[in-house]
Amino acid sequence: MPKEVLNLEEASELLGVSSKTLLKILREEEVPARKIGREWRFSRNALLNWLAAGNSLAYVSAEQGVKEYFDQVAPHYNATRVQYYGSNLCNLIFTHITIEQNMSVADIGCGTGYLTKALAEKATRVTAIDSSGEMLEIARQEIDKAGLSNVEFINADASKLPFPVASFDLVFASMLLHHISDPVEVLKEFNRILKAGGQVVLIDVEEHPHRWVKEEKSDLWLGFDRAELAEWLKEAGFSEETVADLGCDCYTTGSQGRSAHIKMIIATGKKQLN
Repeated sequence: MPKEVLNLEEASELLGVSSKTLLKILREEEVPARKIGREWRFSRNALLNWLAAGNSLAYVSAEQGVKEYFDQVAPHYNATRVQYYGSNLCNLIFTHITIEQNMSVADIGCGTGYLTKALAEKATRVTAIDSSGEMLEIARQEIDKAGLSNVEFINADASKLPFPVASFDLVFASMLLHHISDPVEVLKEFNRILKAGGQVVLIDVEEHPHRWVKEEKSDLWLGFDRAELAEWLKEAGFSEETVADLGCDCYTTGSQGRSAHIKMIIATGKKQLN
């Protein structure tokens, strides 16, 4: 008979997430759990019932819901992007990182290709990856309009990237991580496809209290604590990890007149040399 009372590691295995991801879920969701001293304890049946109710960030269909959301908003996304991030986002990002012409770059969660285009104007080869086929098709059209021929488009999930080990010099992911159910596992996948000495660059939002974005924007996380994100990069195998203010806010609006200005951050890490 399966064990009924689980510790943190066993509950994480049951939910299919890392222990650190489950700890973050515990802070943001009403998970059926008890803390005894410094240790968490979980009931297997209570966790399974909680999952079945569909209220969990770790619910198996969570990322499928994200894909469906972006398929739906794809036709209008470019019109709202400037409202969300302003028109100077690329310039702000490129003040923090250096992209050399001979680099091979993966733009994971490329959306409609706004940053893909900027990356392709600087690097020799760019691979644009997104789980939403609708977003990817618009990105393809935008790159064609720009007359760029150095971009390959791949419809794939960030947690299961179809590339060999050590394929890229730079892995870039903008506003992706808060849509991912298990960020640590995705960061490990980024590390896998990077060449030794290669760099990961993450653009995302700082931890915030605006819970309505989970329902209306298909966000799985309410942003990220800087120290925690740096720790996740280290756990995924990166060194020289940094997390800093990007220098702008993400502005988003919702129903019932709701809106939020959320600080944006940039995180980087290097894959260690062999």
